[in-house]
Amino acid sequence: MKPLSTGLIIPILLLAIYALFLAQPINMVTADLGRHIKNGEIIFQNSGVLKTNLYSYTNPDFPTINHHWLSGVVFFWVWKTLGLSGVHGFFIILSLITLGIFYALAVKRSNILTATLIGLLIIPILLERKEIRPEIFSYLFSGIYFWILLKVKSGEYKLNRLFILPALQIIWANLHIYFFMGPLLIVVFLAESFIKKSPLTKSFGLVFIAGVVATALTPFGLNSTLAPLTIFQNFGYHLVENQTVWFIEKILPNPNFFIFKVIFGVLILSFIFRARRKPRVVWTDLLLGLALATAGWFAIRNFAVFGLFALPIISGNIAAGLSRTGASGLPNKNLDSLKNKLAVIGFLVVVLLAVLSGELRVIYPYSRDFYLGDEKLNSNAVEFFKKENLKGPIFNNYDIGGYLIFHLWPRERVFVDNRPEAYPADFFTKTYIPMQENKKIWDEQSSIYKFNAIIFSYRDYTPWGQAFFARILQDPEWITVFADSRIIILLKNNGLNKDIIAKYGKSLNIKR
Repeated sequence: MKPLSTGLIIPILLLAIYALFLAQPINMVTADLGRHIKNGEIIFQNSGVLKTNLYSYTNPDFPTINHHWLSGVVFFWVWKTLGLSGVHGFFIILSLITLGIFYALAVKRSNILTATLIGLLIIPILLERKEIRPEIFSYLFSGIYFWILLKVKSGEYKLNRLFILPALQIIWANLHIYFFMGPLLIVVFLAESFIKKSPLTKSFGLVFIAGVVATALTPFGLNSTLAPLTIFQNFGYHLVENQTVWFIEKILPNPNFFIFKVIFGVLILSFIFRARRKPRVVWTDLLLGLALATAGWFAIRNFAVFGLFALPIISGNIAAGLSRTGASGLPNKNLDSLKNKLAVIGFLVVVLLAVLSGELRVIYPYSRDFYLGDEKLNSNAVEFFKKENLKGPIFNNYDIGGYLIFHLWPRERVFVDNRPEAYPADFFTKTYIPMQENKKIWDEQSSIYKFNAIIFSYRDYTPWGQAFFARILQDPEWITVFADSRIIILLKNNGLNKDIIAKYGKSLNIKR
């Protein structure tokens, strides 16, 4: 067997570093994954795609667009076959393939040294979205689209390859709401071809129209196509991931904010550096780079997609700026020398060892544990609930909704879950938040919904969540019967629960 070449060792080490960061245990308490799996289970039971808020007893008939229903089918099938560890492994494989596509484009446009160093720089902001979510399919499809469009543009692929994209768009539109990235990528190439008066203009235009039509081929039709434009019209709950960088960095310290700014700065400088040579600009790179950078500034959930596209764009700009002709994609012999390859391998090995040893936690706070699946003891709270045959109605906070749906539905429905679009906006602004801030409103809502149990993820750091948690622990009407490092369960102090309260009710030392 031939030994691995230095050119192959480098990408393997880079992907291994990324995989190790992704191989952190899943916190199902706050993850969306449980609900996605349950969505798929319902479809497998021939119940159809959910079009109302079935999981909630507060708003069960509220219409919803389940724009990621097909992701739920995929996650459920993998979970049913291989368990949560299998879902986790599947997610890591998709993530590595996605990074591999963008990395390959970066190497082709520049060289292994440049692509690898930029790749290392973007990995932290990719990890901003390391939770298992349907959006991984959007990242993968974005890479596939970008690859095909670039190959057709360069003449490496025949023109008929373009017409694969509308077929892929049908699948994408049912996997994740970022399906609009498909038509967006096509229209960027269409714009460039129009500026250059390229013969590809007509073909790009036809594929764009076909792609837009394909977005409506879902169980929700045109409503699904319009969902990216309308989803925030009914959004009564502000999510951290949807906040701007300049707003959220004042509240939550995160090294990724600084790294994002560094990558943004490098991106801008790379365009300036490229302008030294002709052609001074690649319009697709400029339009995509600036559009996705802007998206990242305005919502931190866009860090990952920005980072993925920044990798080949920055690499190509640097290579073009260094070359005499300005053309990217030509290998730079000096940068690709054996000496430099060995230096990069040594650097990657050091980083890999730092990840394995946990030393990077000093500047990058992730768990030192490396294993697939759920966090240890993560299901203790729901196992206790089921073992003791506890009853609802349950009051729960926003973060824990998906966890309860996964473990307890259909036996119990939730008060709320982490889908703002699945509830009326005023449910959050006039009910959910005020009832945690004000005891009088809590008492009113409690009498309406007849709460018998509270299951609360007390690492909820919202002001209303913390106020409620502090107050409910002192309320004699509610007795704590279970608490672990993440979840507390309280029962109504009444005759129905007297035996459980007598058995478990006590003062618990809860670390807040």
